[in-house]
Amino acid sequence: MTGQVRIEHTERVAWITIDRPEAKGALTSDMVAALHDTVADLRTRKCVDVVVIRGEGTDFCTGSDMGDIASVLGAPADERREAFDSSISGTIQPLLRDLLALPQPIVASTRGYAIGIGVMFMLAADLVIASDTTKISLPQPHLGHSLDHGESWLLPRRVGPSRALQICLLGDVVGSEDLERFGLCNWLSSDAHLESRTQEVVDGLLAVAPGSLWRTKALLRNSIDASFEEQLLLEREHASAGAATEDFIEAINAQMQRRVPVYNNR
Repeated sequence: MTGQVRIEHTERVAWITIDRPEAKGALTSDMVAALHDTVADLRTRKCVDVVVIRGEGTDFCTGSDMGDIASVLGAPADERREAFDSSISGTIQPLLRDLLALPQPIVASTRGYAIGIGVMFMLAADLVIASDTTKISLPQPHLGHSLDHGESWLLPRRVGPSRALQICLLGDVVGSEDLERFGLCNWLSSDAHLESRTQEVVDGLLAVAPGSLWRTKALLRNSIDASFEEQLLLEREHASAGAATEDFIEAINAQMQRRVPVYNNR
């Protein structure tokens, strides 16, 4: 694991930290590859129930490293096209696909700037806790190319097509006062309390039976593109599967006995 992408495991939680504060969390191509390897590995980690993505320092993630981008400026047009195509198809899109395929709930804990791929992490997350210093921007159209991290699919589904066009075409910076209003975060926190608020959300997720947590996420994610009848069938399958677990018995007994449940199954 590169020293600029840090992963730590506490009980049932994987904490992924973009650890490049001197560059405000800008990602090199090596860091994107390391993030992809990390996320791909987490898909198989049955002992991890929640994934948290955060940045070290004053900013969450300010996009791709401009040095990497500038390195192709002197190349002929066909080479620039090939370099971008290779980067997007080889690292960025596989990372996004694996993020969206994670069975575990993803929590993004953000402060400072989230730009480009930093916004992708927020859009791919299931829950977002934002510091009152958080600002987001998708500047790609103003840098001579266009959206390249799945934002054209993710953003309209989060904020609606009209607001998505505003943010992307005008390059608007969305500050903390609008993040919650636009539906880009679930909670706003003072910067001083971001870590403690994040831990509260993580603790709330860990209080749910792991299998129920994953099945509920799968249901809600699937519902975006499913028909009503397809979704009813999937609900029936997941609910019945949950009822067959020992954690179902534990949850009902704990509720009746007014105690905290102790879960074991996934």
